Amino acid sequence: MKTFRNTIIMFVILGVLVGYYYYSKATKKPAPSTNIISISKNKLSSIDIKDSNNEMAIVKSGSAYKVIKPINYAADSTNASDLFNSLTQLKYNRKFTDTDLKKYGLDKSNFTITASSSNGNTEELIVGNKSPVGNSYYAKLSNSQYIYVVDASSIENFQLTSSDTLFNYLNKDIYTISKDKISKVTYTDSSGTRYMQKNKSGKWTYNGKEISSDKSESLLNDIVLLSPTGIDPNKKINGNSSSFTLTISDGSKNEEVKFLTNDNNNYYIQKNNSQIGLYITKDQLSSLINDIKSIMK
Repeated sequence: MKTFRNTIIMFVILGVLVGYYYYSKATKKPAPSTNIISISKNKLSSIDIKDSNNEMAIVKSGSAYKVIKPINYAADSTNASDLFNSLTQLKYNRKFTDTDLKKYGLDKSNFTITASSSNGNTEELIVGNKSPVGNSYYAKLSNSQYIYVVDASSIENFQLTSSDTLFNYLNKDIYTISKDKISKVTYTDSSGTRYMQKNKSGKWTYNGKEISSDKSESLLNDIVLLSPTGIDPNKKINGNSSSFTLTISDGSKNEEVKFLTNDNNNYYIQKNNSQIGLYITKDQLSSLINDIKSIMK
């Protein structure tokens, strides 16, 4: 009888503990958010970053991203998505109020990050000085009284240190037609135009003669793997006798790219009659040029 009574007591205690667990779970207040930007990633439509010398803006439309400042060009979707994610997850370590913004470098800062949402809301984050102790920056929203202390590494993701930063967010595809779809390659330089194309049996030919599979495979690999080396924003050149044009076709679409050089070291890329300053070095083009010359012997 005593054992039965003890068992009942144990079940009562267990019931009380279980009830308390679920009650505390249901009534427990969630930890306050330390996110600085309130716009969620799925609502974030653009980011505009400015410092004293540079500006870069990226907009999102559906799943596609585009750089619109300082140039107009398709963005690298992975890097742009990471940037948007970094901004919406930007957190502060602590916050406080102070009317003397000057001592934090927040009174006349040239470093701002503006987030815009798809419904027209904007939030501007002003970034000030690096803190004298700890690896942090001071920052504040333009419409808020709070000053935030933010990890330096989080802020430095948004710094426009050089044209390399812009280059990092640009799409690096020079050609978009896939290797297996290419059916014709046209090469034009100062001496004329030559064609390499697939015949009805799927063999690559030049001047009516079949090209070895090793040579055609190497050429196609060189074409689809081409990517720019860097960018001099908005630089435009006319080119010299070492310049050339390479056009590829899949039978219904052509992609013409001009490789223009003035010094024979860097070749500037002109696509769709537009130059934005993207260039590729002669060394990176050497394999492609050598393969073309080998076929045309």
